[in-house]
Amino acid sequence: MNTDDSATHTIMNWPQIVNWSIGTVGPVAILYLVSSGFMIYMTDVVGLSGLIAGALIAGVRVYDMFVDPLMGRLSDRTRSRMGRRRPWMLAGAVVMTLGSIALFSVPATRTGQSTTPQIIWTLAALLIYFTGYSMFNVPYMAMPAEMTDGYHDRTRLMSARVIFVSLSSLIGAATAPRLIQAFGGGAAAYQLTAGAIGMLGLLAMLYCVSATKFAKATAASAATQPLLMQIRIIASNRPFVMLVMSKLMLLLSMSSLTSSLWYMVQHVLHRDLNTASNISAAQTAGMLLCLPLWLQIAKARSKSRLFVLASIGSTAVLLSWMLVTPLAAMFSLVLRGFLLGAFAGGALLMGQSMLPDTMEFDFRRTGERREGTYSGFYSVVEKAGFAIGPPIIGFMLSAAGYVGLAHGEGPVQLSAAAVRAVYWGVSIIPALATIAAMLPMRFYTLTEASLKSTDRGS
Repeated sequence: MNTDDSATHTIMNWPQIVNWSIGTVGPVAILYLVSSGFMIYMTDVVGLSGLIAGALIAGVRVYDMFVDPLMGRLSDRTRSRMGRRRPWMLAGAVVMTLGSIALFSVPATRTGQSTTPQIIWTLAALLIYFTGYSMFNVPYMAMPAEMTDGYHDRTRLMSARVIFVSLSSLIGAATAPRLIQAFGGGAAAYQLTAGAIGMLGLLAMLYCVSATKFAKATAASAATQPLLMQIRIIASNRPFVMLVMSKLMLLLSMSSLTSSLWYMVQHVLHRDLNTASNISAAQTAGMLLCLPLWLQIAKARSKSRLFVLASIGSTAVLLSWMLVTPLAAMFSLVLRGFLLGAFAGGALLMGQSMLPDTMEFDFRRTGERREGTYSGFYSVVEKAGFAIGPPIIGFMLSAAGYVGLAHGEGPVQLSAAAVRAVYWGVSIIPALATIAAMLPMRFYTLTEASLKSTDRGS
């Protein structure tokens, strides 16, 4: 491991960038599967109500509020032959994979029987999955601030990550529904799909741990401040606070859409999951094809302004979902997916590249290395954003009287209220959340010039 605390600029080559970025495939592909499929799996396969399923995933958020910052602090203070980050990433890769497979292996309820065993199983699987996610993703997201101190290098690094995020969404949100459809759509289909995606993600994470063995890293600070003191310092980092506020809303937008899309396709548009796969694949294509354009524009424009511009485009596309009817042509659905991917990819890229900038800003102010602590708090926000969507959709569907498939038998007939809830889930809630994501960017003032001029104590 190459450890360097100097301020000398380190230019990254593309093999180094790709080796780190491949690690994204594990947590993101699995997260997309959970975000897209968890609610409908709970209601239509396991037989739990949307209210219970939503409450379970919301309850785990309280647990995460403590685990992610703790994980960040632990990775900051770890000293081992594998460095500070990689031991936790290795263990987290295995734990997360096992938890995700267990999450889609819940025994179905039986008529007249208690749902308590299913609730206990689901809760345990969620705890294992999110613990593993924290163990891998928190130290993983701390690495970019150590690997390079170049302002534009971080955009290049995060552009590669966005590419792999797009490919991961293709796996978790586009390939998964096709696999479920091909496997027959029942409990076994979800379990097999989770196993296939989980093992693919595991291989990607293990590769990342091995391939980043010689990546530039920083040593733990000689003396670490108490956690409460670090929290106060983080709270005083205005760019970071503004960024995480925006990120929370942006991820809420994404999770609301992904949690509702399969309901929309199957129960409102009355089509199979291959339609959801086509929409998600088009979204991935939009992200990948437009990424070079965003990279080019980012050379001359501030990241925060581009974040807002991309979010405005996303809002317009999201609102257009209110116009979709069962008679909608496949082309119009795919076009919406493509345009959303084009705009959302820009916002994702800018948000990701601003994170290590805020970590560098903290180091320049204080002289302390706490990338893991920042990554831990960021991970709380990231998982909270993705986790808020499913409970909202579950509560709305339950309030509207939604009843899922009776263990795979018969079509679902949605009431008018349930149909409205689905439309709100794919359109209104994501659009409002995206608008809210733009507001903090008004107060994000960190630029390349201001970052370079930041001195300790400023």
